Amino acid sequence: MTTALDDDIPARRGTSPGPERGGGATLADVARRAEVSRATASRVLAGRAAGKSASHARVLAAAEELGYVVNGLARSMMGVGRRSIAFVSSIMVGPTFATMAGGAEDVATANGHLFTMCTTGGDVDREAALIETLSEQRVAAVLLVGSTPATEEFEQRAQRYATTLARVGARLILCGRAALPHHPQIASIDYDHRGGVRSGVEHLVALGHRRIAFVGSLDDMTTPHQRFLGYQDGLADAGIEFDTTLAVQSGNSSDEAAAATVAFVESHPEVTAIVCQTDVMAVGVCRALHEAGIAIPAHISVVGFDDMQLVADLTPSLTTVRAPFHDVGELAGRIAVGEAYDGAVVLPSELIVRGSTGPVRD
Repeated sequence: MTTALDDDIPARRGTSPGPERGGGATLADVARRAEVSRATASRVLAGRAAGKSASHARVLAAAEELGYVVNGLARSMMGVGRRSIAFVSSIMVGPTFATMAGGAEDVATANGHLFTMCTTGGDVDREAALIETLSEQRVAAVLLVGSTPATEEFEQRAQRYATTLARVGARLILCGRAALPHHPQIASIDYDHRGGVRSGVEHLVALGHRRIAFVGSLDDMTTPHQRFLGYQDGLADAGIEFDTTLAVQSGNSSDEAAAATVAFVESHPEVTAIVCQTDVMAVGVCRALHEAGIAIPAHISVVGFDDMQLVADLTPSLTTVRAPFHDVGELAGRIAVGEAYDGAVVLPSELIVRGSTGPVRD
């Protein structure tokens, strides 16, 4: 069997030549130059040799002279050397996930781990294959990031992932997703989606708004569902009856949100405020209102969620809910490198009041 450092495997006689071998030095080359056995050279280069003997020094000198490069992937697959922490999301990382990834990467690299980012395109089969590959490569942990279906099927799938990873001493960590009630051993680091939107509605109610709409994807994925529940909570707290006609379906893009807003405001002139599932949607809503000649906030107030960097520079600047993305990533990273997990964590969100909200129009 080939070991992590034992990569000098001669071609078998009688086989086709195939591509030429690269000119890099092998473990056998290092051992010959240092006049030691391959086993001794392997132990020295893996950092497992005791003491600082003359042979130890010769091996290091030989490796440097020959330009020998250790096969780090093979070493990690044997459970030694640097292991990676994988950040897995459905799509290429945007501003919010990038902040989360930054928090996790800071911890990973500070603890000597590699940090990799992978996407699945929302394909379940691709996701499962990726988890299998990462386990084969002896990953230290997988951070499964973002919204997921709130279904029993996902819980079962997550349990399979956790079991696969556990076989190689790795763990699954859900980031930005609530804990699975039937699988408490699967780590979950989330933030308060529901309470954040609720605080946005409370802010609008305090300004006198009663006809408050919600723009969101309105599906069964965990993030939009929790934020939609927060909208309903805020209305209920104020004694405002939930009106299904004020829930506006939109995909998570500014163009889709703008198109949905144009059709909606024409048929609901009584609405004085709009709460958006994300800042991306809020940008589209604000653009549609500007193009329709509807002043913000004089005629309609707008609240977003995420506190993306650009929204403070809008005119007017956007009132939004700030989610602790970096803190989520950092805490998940600490668990990934071995800190104790004492149960699901939900970090607080914070309402940031800016210029896009104001008193209800007379």
